[in-house]
Amino acid sequence: MGDKFTPNDHSTAPHIPSGLPSELWAIVQSAPATFPPQHFLDVSRNLLENPNLTASHLARAELSYESFNDATFNPEATTPEALASIVKHLRPDCRPRLESGIEGYKLEWTVVRKLIPRNPKLDESLMQTCHLYTSTAQISITSSTGQQETVESERYLVIYIPHVSTPDQVPFYHPAVRALGILYTYLPSFDSASTITTSLGTLSIHYSLFPSQPLDNRLTRTALKLCEIIHKHARGRAAGYKKRVHHDQIIPQKQYQDTYAYLKGKYAKRLIEEWVEQTPPEKHVFEDLGIAAFLMELWIDMYSKPEKKEEDKMRGAKVNFPGFVDIGCGNGLLVYILLAEGWTGWGFDARRRKTWDTFGPEHADKLKEMLLIPSVLQSSDEEPLRHAPPSHDGVFPAGTFIISNHADELTPWTPLLASLSDSPFIAIPCCSHDFGGTRFRAPVHKKYIFEDPNATGKEKNKQPSAYAGLCSWVSHLTEQTRFKVEKEHLRIPSTRNIAILGRQSMAESPERTIAEKLDFARWLVEQEAGSSTTVEQVRLMWLSSGGELVKPGKGGH
Repeated sequence: MGDKFTPNDHSTAPHIPSGLPSELWAIVQSAPATFPPQHFLDVSRNLLENPNLTASHLARAELSYESFNDATFNPEATTPEALASIVKHLRPDCRPRLESGIEGYKLEWTVVRKLIPRNPKLDESLMQTCHLYTSTAQISITSSTGQQETVESERYLVIYIPHVSTPDQVPFYHPAVRALGILYTYLPSFDSASTITTSLGTLSIHYSLFPSQPLDNRLTRTALKLCEIIHKHARGRAAGYKKRVHHDQIIPQKQYQDTYAYLKGKYAKRLIEEWVEQTPPEKHVFEDLGIAAFLMELWIDMYSKPEKKEEDKMRGAKVNFPGFVDIGCGNGLLVYILLAEGWTGWGFDARRRKTWDTFGPEHADKLKEMLLIPSVLQSSDEEPLRHAPPSHDGVFPAGTFIISNHADELTPWTPLLASLSDSPFIAIPCCSHDFGGTRFRAPVHKKYIFEDPNATGKEKNKQPSAYAGLCSWVSHLTEQTRFKVEKEHLRIPSTRNIAILGRQSMAESPERTIAEKLDFARWLVEQEAGSSTTVEQVRLMWLSSGGELVKPGKGGH
């Protein structure tokens, strides 16, 4: 009991002991639960900054007031006047609202947050007060022997209060209620040694309704979904689950999402309507807008002076920006977006795409039909490929930021090209190819394989996926070329969303001449190719695969 989510709909038969006045609060949904209260509290704290876990239309929450960090906060301030005296230094819209009628509960903490929608052009943001109240109460239950027993329950009540006065002011993504309550009631049972032997718990959702907005089917379904998600997350924590993927390790969530929302509003509709490729436009447009948002914020961080004001940072970054090159740029969409936003650079690919002609001459001439033949593989007596476009040796002006976005055959070469050019880079791997351009399963480097903290039994010895292996190999190559390895799980609509960055040389590495770098690159290529394969053999394989790339009708992004 309590492990499986088995909800009870109380919208037609409300009854559960909560301590909340029935004239103000209506219970809507409940479910048995047996996880300890701490896991409910942990989930409640996590939801403060991540409301997107329970509402898909939300991007995040911005916390404007937290009583945890307020030395003047007094939990005994249970009247509007007392609370107002504590938070009078805050802007009026950021001041917490106190909920009335919570008799028998103690206020533990208060947070005021701003809910940020994914689509700010469609939905308004919403200020909201969040309180945690706790209490204990004597509750009568029926024991396993059929006898009535009185036990002391622990109650944990989280209340969300939107800063609105009518239901019409509540955005679509939030229930149109005056306040929302999430209650966890916990009944531990002890043996003679004061050890918990069993426990009964109930998770329930309560609404304080507007008089003009009665409980309807949509409000009931919203409460059910909220109850289910909180139950799932708390039960997962009780089972030892730990978060596997950590976003926003390099760029803060707010910066990224604000820039993404700006780009999406400015470009998405037109780019989707004007799409001329056979590939699905939504996938490519939203994916490249997300990558562009990440790169723009990354470059502002890298090339602007820290002491500059926020509004001057982008201008300063563009002045200091050394330019970018997108190798294997495919449809050219990422290049177009970055150029349109004022970042200097260009891109090339072995084959032209129809999309290039839709960007206008001022951007189309920044997209080149070129085949990359790395300088490591150059030979003075090589014969030109039939029907091949001009070639590039992969050596760029020092500092040029190299973008390798799903560049397939060029992915393993990216760290080597960056090393030869003294350039930072980002690689977003997709399909696995060796240095000769042939599809293969990349070798696994355990140092860069994510160890799933939730794995048990056979799962611990499970072979990493081909994609995980590819990312570990690219990370290994990044380290071999003396870059500090940085990784980020990008917030883009793709399962191939791991970005590997090389921005900083390792401090202990002595400077190498270009000749030394070339010698090392040749050694590394042969080392990775294995089986006594020489650079000359890799060159022939690369030219062969390059010939395939430029054949008419060849697919690609």
